[in-house]
Amino acid sequence: MDFSTITDMLIGWVVSLGSTVNDLPGTVAFALGLFTWFGVELVFRRMVAGLRWVVLLGVLAGLGVSLPYVASLMFERGGDIPDIQTLETPSG
Repeated sequence: MDFSTITDMLIGWVVSLGSTVNDLPGTVAFALGLFTWFGVELVFRRMVAGLRWVVLLGVLAGLGVSLPYVASLMFERGGDIPDIQTLETPSG
């Protein structure tokens, strides 16, 4: 059973329950609302998480920044470390 079949089955079940929501007891109607709310929120959260990476890569590509350049910025030490003898000490 794949994800689309499960999704279609759950959507059909919620729609069939939703059509009789006026006849449902208050607790069951509330539970159905919670289930659908959190289910839809979970789907949107997963879509936005995937879309976030697409937007980030699109921005980097739009700026013309290549992956080796970004890696060199991330892993570079930031220059040479000066010797202790060449540092000036304040005279006191």
